[in-house]
Amino acid sequence: MLSREQLETENASLKREVELLRHQLATQPAEPLFQSLLEAAPDGVVIVNAHGIISVVNAQAEAIFGYDRESMVGQPIELLIPERVRGVHVAYRSNYTREPRTRPMGIGADLLARRSDGTEFYTEISLSPLKTADQLLIIAVVRDVTEQKKLAKEHEHRLTQRVSAAEAALLQGARLAAVGQLSASIAHEINNPLYAARNALLLLEEDLPEEVRESTVMQLARDQLTRIAGIIERMRDFYRPMRGEMAPTDLNAVIEETLALAGLHARHNNTMITFTPDIHLPAVVCNADQLRQVFLNLVLNGLDAMTNGGTLTVTTEAATSFVTIEICDTGTGIPDDIRAHLFEPFFTNKPNGTGLGLPISAHIVTQHGGQIEVDSTVGVGSTFRVVLPYQPS
Repeated sequence: MLSREQLETENASLKREVELLRHQLATQPAEPLFQSLLEAAPDGVVIVNAHGIISVVNAQAEAIFGYDRESMVGQPIELLIPERVRGVHVAYRSNYTREPRTRPMGIGADLLARRSDGTEFYTEISLSPLKTADQLLIIAVVRDVTEQKKLAKEHEHRLTQRVSAAEAALLQGARLAAVGQLSASIAHEINNPLYAARNALLLLEEDLPEEVRESTVMQLARDQLTRIAGIIERMRDFYRPMRGEMAPTDLNAVIEETLALAGLHARHNNTMITFTPDIHLPAVVCNADQLRQVFLNLVLNGLDAMTNGGTLTVTTEAATSFVTIEICDTGTGIPDDIRAHLFEPFFTNKPNGTGLGLPISAHIVTQHGGQIEVDSTVGVGSTFRVVLPYQPS
């Protein structure tokens, strides 16, 4: 450790060197060619001596840091570094001057610099030593990479979202498959006694008077048995393998047919349906009947959500390797607590719903290698988005 007298001597020597450097810069300007090259550099250039004192800066450095060069020359380089890391930087600088070499700083890391107004920004710095006849100079080429860092972080965020969505889709697919197996098993066990009960009811009706056969109680029994049969059929659909052949299909045509089926419901519901197809939509290899079931379910759900009328907008769009079908309504919207359970089997907020429509739709889309997404705002409406892959020609 240096004594107090040695520190005072070194400080006095450093002050004399700074004054001498300032005098030299004021009375002996750099060579015109060197100065021209320095000013033409696209990045900021800051040249310091072995003690970390700024000797030369260019116009880009002035613009980046917000100081004029007179305010920088003769000052420690730590002027351009956030205050909280200045002490650490002095140690780094000392180590570098002992073993100077050309090397980058801040590549792949968050290296911060400080402007004259105290704001901080991300930077990349390239260091190069320059030994003259009487001293060591260090050339720092400084680049403001704040915007690049911002874009990189946004890209990373988007990738993280995509990975999360893919993981969620895989998990949802696994859940749907497990529930599908259970549903198929339950449906099989219930189906036989159900049909036995229906047949027994038909046999009893033959021996009953007409007024009893046409009574409200008998009609209720028939209706409820039919309803149970329908539920069982949908439970079987939940796990039933792909039926029919997979073939290249014009989804625009499938959607037009679906909207025609839903047209009567729309008229009764005082709603309007608009369809904006992508005329360049490629053919998608799929089971058209099953996707028609998906689209019809989503369209009817959208119409039901618009209890006071509104507009249902259906669009198709092609991307590089997938197509997107969006079904947007201007209905009541879906609260977050309900939206989190939309695709869970047997979950429903409809008085007469079975809670199988959306899970079956999601299962069909998953079997086609796609996924269903949903965005919704209460009081504004909902958008269901079906994303399906296709093989570019």
